[in-house]
Amino acid sequence: MAVPLSQMWTVASYVIKQKLLGRKHYPLVLMLEPLYRCNLACAGCGKIQYPAHILKQEMDPEVAMKAVDECGAPMVSIPGGEPLMHSRIGEIVAGLVKRKKYIYLCTNALLLKQRLEQGVLQPSKFLTINVHMDGDEEHHDFAVCREGTYKVAEEAIQMAVKMGFRVTTNSTLFKNADPERMRRFFDRMMEIGVEGMTVSPGYHYQKAPDQQSFLRERASTTEMFRAFFKKAPKKWQFNLSPLFMEFLMGKRHLECTPWGCPAYSLFGWQRPCYLLQEGYARTFKELITETKWENYGRASGNTKCQSCMVHCGYEPSAVNHTFSSIEGFFATARATLFGVDSDRGKNITPPPVTRYIETGVEKAKSDAVTQALAEAVDFRGDVTITLHDGTKHVGYIFNADDRVVEYFPANRPDVITLARHLVAGVEKTGRDMADGKTWEAWVKKYTEHKEKLARGEKAESIDIFPEVLS
Repeated sequence: MAVPLSQMWTVASYVIKQKLLGRKHYPLVLMLEPLYRCNLACAGCGKIQYPAHILKQEMDPEVAMKAVDECGAPMVSIPGGEPLMHSRIGEIVAGLVKRKKYIYLCTNALLLKQRLEQGVLQPSKFLTINVHMDGDEEHHDFAVCREGTYKVAEEAIQMAVKMGFRVTTNSTLFKNADPERMRRFFDRMMEIGVEGMTVSPGYHYQKAPDQQSFLRERASTTEMFRAFFKKAPKKWQFNLSPLFMEFLMGKRHLECTPWGCPAYSLFGWQRPCYLLQEGYARTFKELITETKWENYGRASGNTKCQSCMVHCGYEPSAVNHTFSSIEGFFATARATLFGVDSDRGKNITPPPVTRYIETGVEKAKSDAVTQALAEAVDFRGDVTITLHDGTKHVGYIFNADDRVVEYFPANRPDVITLARHLVAGVEKTGRDMADGKTWEAWVKKYTEHKEKLARGEKAESIDIFPEVLS
């Protein structure tokens, strides 16, 4: 079984309680991002493209615990960036264990062996080390833009399993994923002792360097996952709801519940979800009560949501459906007992979308300053803010509405809040960290490297450009 009974019972009793209380917008997993800094620059990631002074920021453990208590979700996922680069990650994990939260510490594993040897992490039934593995060695190394990462990660997984840690893998899949190679990869992960595997199609981040590899149509996504799960062996254990897996195969219709996995980061509570950045709420209550949830998800017609089938939006939907109907409960039980198989059951067609809602920065067209602020929030670089009294402020704007403008100044680690009516103008003066030039250079470098190896020439191991990670 991929999930221990104690965790299953904790989640089930929590969901049932929310149902009895009549709550619709309840969180299932808190996505806690304690930093954006990473030691990789993956081509399909749109989370780490920030100025250097933002990448150097770390969330205090006390702030993290306050967010955890405020949210109340039974599970906490710690993505990033790379959480093991956080100088106090051990304190954050220990605080969560003390609160009996089930934790998924997401890591690329480059620092895992070192942190385990240092004793930063301790085995616990509440802690799962969730290692990012996008496929076999060649596929994974290309996806993360660094040779040798697969071998390091696999060795770290084996070490963690031997030390008694719960270990799972997390695979983000794109249109170039080969079904047979992925099936062999699933076999290998089971061989080295992982508890379960998580798989999800990649979300088409606007800021990701590689825009060519995303699955742009739901039909393409379901076709790929049907190939992955065709007569899936019982030995494969997935750390996913069976109903979500049926959804990936096009065997079940689910609508997104973005409030199920709220995201908290250095900027606050991210609206509306972990994948879209359309401003930030200052409290969890504000996020839940003031976000216009009807404007998001496939059914809303929002163009940013149409191809999304990512687990953070639909896994909570699957869990909710399990406890909302007899059909959902027995479908989950059946899939748990007999495994997944894309040959079983009929393919379904989602209902048509009848409306389109513009959201976030697309709305901000009322005047030049409002439009400039909206564009600045979407810009992955520093800007210069000019006030009506002529003073100028340089930094990274992460939030702006009709009341306030919030930004991280370029020369200090704190947040500054300005009254919106004081702002006279905004100019993009810093480098756009999501311009895509690094990815283009990486593809060229990687291609030349492989051509040398094919000709039998000596070729040194290559890496993404160091300045990206500074």
